[in-house]
Amino acid sequence: MKLYRFLMSFTVALGLGLNESPKIPALAQAQLSEGNHALKVAQRLDRPMQALPNVNGIRFRALNYKFSETQSHPGLEEAIRRELSGDVTTIRYLYNSIDLDGDGRNEKIVYLVGSTTCGTGGCTMLIFRTTGQGYSLISRHTIVNNPIVVSTQKTKGWRDIVLFVGGGGGKPSYHSLKFDGSAYPSNPSTAPEVAPGTIVNGTAIVADQISPGVGIAFGQPANQSGSLTPKQQASLKSLGIAIAVPSFIPAGYTVSKVEVKPCPANAPRSDKGTCRFGPQYGIVYRNAQQDRCFAIEATGGGIGGVPAEYEVKINTQLFGETSLLFGEQNGEFKMPSSQQLNSPQPNLLTDWAGVSPFYRISGAEIVQKSYYKGASAQCRNTITPNEATKIVRSLSWLK
Repeated sequence: MKLYRFLMSFTVALGLGLNESPKIPALAQAQLSEGNHALKVAQRLDRPMQALPNVNGIRFRALNYKFSETQSHPGLEEAIRRELSGDVTTIRYLYNSIDLDGDGRNEKIVYLVGSTTCGTGGCTMLIFRTTGQGYSLISRHTIVNNPIVVSTQKTKGWRDIVLFVGGGGGKPSYHSLKFDGSAYPSNPSTAPEVAPGTIVNGTAIVADQISPGVGIAFGQPANQSGSLTPKQQASLKSLGIAIAVPSFIPAGYTVSKVEVKPCPANAPRSDKGTCRFGPQYGIVYRNAQQDRCFAIEATGGGIGGVPAEYEVKINTQLFGETSLLFGEQNGEFKMPSSQQLNSPQPNLLTDWAGVSPFYRISGAEIVQKSYYKGASAQCRNTITPNEATKIVRSLSWLK
């Protein structure tokens, strides 16, 4: 056994045979880089490491291999849920903490495994930065294979990320994701290819072999009440209709105002508790630091369509398909660009969804007019269409 360990360490030191075997090279590299922890890592046979394939003579010398973390992380789970905006019961996540930009604060790199996040070419990777309100997304990536190599090489102050690209009929190769000043490229296969014979130094994270049951299962979402106080919940429930609230609320937003308007005392009601023009409610969420607002609204009737400039179709769990609308009210209903979807847009709202009561999300302009009568200095800025889409898709019934 001592001879075996010596030979493995000697082989790695020479940069030979690093990738030929699916198990031994990774363990050998771990022994070399983990120092006094080498024996402990090598003996963890119940959690084998994933080796990096040998392609084009590219050598991974002195890599520090790291398994993913084993402790669940509720704050990170909340950030992941915001990005997925759907059912996560079939998804497990693996993550590591690592400083990418040298500011002394660790970013979180998340690897998502499951039928909805993986394909023949790989799985989804998310990179988050730590903020005062939790975590914000830096970039999202598809067709990612692990381990994820965080190189010592930097671009614009951020460490390059080297990924193996293979499967799905493509030519096996390594590609380097380089920071562009705001994010990393989303698709590894379109990033620059690593030149043959390159020696790569750094840290290989999420080095686990992926198999059924690997990774952390999501816990119950922390926010199932739309961040409403018990008093606010009671006020909404007094209307006698189903109350839709978001389980995804962007970081930094809190409930700023709740307004309810019941049906008139003698008004006839439907079996769903609605009358001709009611009842109505509005829940205003505001990010005080950025002065951004949106509202979740409902009404029993008296609705009409909006002749919007831009339209995006959204599939929701509660209401099926609805439309996200914004821009001038000229009835053109054009398809917006990806840049428009990622930046705040005027007159943002969704079509009324449902069958009496009807539900929608509204942006800052409508919030100003409807809840502050245009007189308040609050809610001068609105959310982006992509944020609105995530919020609408996360709507669930208040219990």
